[in-house]
Amino acid sequence: MQERPIRERRKQARSPSYLGGWITAGHGLIAMNCVVRNASGTGARLIVADRTRLPDVFKLHIPRHDRAYQARARWRRREHVGVEIIPFEATAAPVSLAMARRLKELEAENAALKRQLAGAE
Repeated sequence: MQERPIRERRKQARSPSYLGGWITAGHGLIAMNCVVRNASGTGARLIVADRTRLPDVFKLHIPRHDRAYQARARWRRREHVGVEIIPFEATAAPVSLAMARRLKELEAENAALKRQLAGAE
């Protein structure tokens, strides 16, 4: 019997990875660790210990890349979850005035440190 080839449904090829991450949802009420096993710009395969607690839409944080993504679970099998990366909406995450001020202070501090480093060379 001849096997049928598996039809590729992904829009982009995924690259193998082994990155630690964490998932948050429900304004921080749900938080769990995960491992990103492969990823592309549009999706990823995660390993999650308790996929039953995982909501359909959540934030995926990958500290090694210093990034966070909004993700939607597309399929679940055992401890594996396939996710689609969805764009953040501009209104979904408003920045408080205090946070904006702190960001401006840190950017100024960063610029000053860069000037000091450039002067030391």
